[in-house]
Amino acid sequence: MKQIQMEANLRTVFKKNAMNRLREQKMIPAVMYGQGETPVNLEVQKKEMQRVFHDASGSHALLKLTVLGGEQPQEAAVMIKELQRHPVDSGILHIDFVKIRMDQPLETTIPIVLTGLAPGSKEGGMLEQLHRELALRCLPSLLPDKITVDVSHLNIGDAISVAELSLAEGIEVLVEPHERIVHVLAPRVEEEKPAEGEVAVPEEGAKEPEVIGEKEREERRSGKDKGGS
Repeated sequence: MKQIQMEANLRTVFKKNAMNRLREQKMIPAVMYGQGETPVNLEVQKKEMQRVFHDASGSHALLKLTVLGGEQPQEAAVMIKELQRHPVDSGILHIDFVKIRMDQPLETTIPIVLTGLAPGSKEGGMLEQLHRELALRCLPSLLPDKITVDVSHLNIGDAISVAELSLAEGIEVLVEPHERIVHVLAPRVEEEKPAEGEVAVPEEGAKEPEVIGEKEREERRSGKDKGGS
């Protein structure tokens, strides 16, 4: 995965009203965390994040972040740890960045993208994707932008498991090999219903439903008949 260059400024405003004004200026408040380091408050231009999300890796992108506003610019390799979004328009309200080291393995998730058209779908089967992301552990430089899975050979009943994925050497998958990524299910067969106006005829030998109370009434009548004879 390539590193995407982006810039951020040190942030000095923290009150709610000031944060709202910041967003009105098309800036997004953010925090950068590092293991054993004091968190750094940042602000990022909205257009910078839009550019990142247009990349193939999107929110999983590996970033080379240049922080401006101090005595001198500082650079850090980071990834997006968390995004807070507006509940109505899904706009980004806050970003958490986490520092990473390029010489140490990291654990993250990478999106799975299906390609091709499964023959089983044409035959009425249902293509179901069971995993949309895959948890991996490797050096940052080995991370793929996405994992592409070709389904153009899947017939009804076929599946692709984690063990069948082709990944570069040095990438450890943190999911059991037998886990299915995608499969094609057989079409669901529905019971035939009688047409409108028709009465359903019970199958031969089928027992008719017993009317509640009918058995007791028959026994009482039978007792009266015997008593009267």
